[in-house]
Amino acid sequence: MAKTETARAVRMETLAAAVDFDALPFDAEAAARYGTLVALTVAAKRDPRPRRLDLMIAAVASVHGLPLYTHNTGEFIGLEDLVVVVPI
Repeated sequence: MAKTETARAVRMETLAAAVDFDALPFDAEAAARYGTLVALTVAAKRDPRPRRLDLMIAAVASVHGLPLYTHNTGEFIGLEDLVVVVPI
C-alpha cells in the first residue's frame, strides 16, 4: 500500500500507462515461430510444456523483431538466434 495519496496517485498513473497499449496478435506467423522455438527447446534437452506461455510470448516478440524483457532468462536457453532476451 502506498503511504501517501500522492504516492498512490503516481502508482495508478504508472499502471494506467502500462496497460494502455494495443497487444500484438498471436497470429499464423507467431504460431509457426512458436513451433520452431518448441523444437529448439526440445533440442536443448528442455521440456517446453512448462514454458509454453513464455514461448508464445517469445514467438510474438521474435516475429516482430522486438526484444523480450524478462526476469526468467533461463527459460530461453538455446533460443538466442531467434529471440533477443534482455534480462531485467
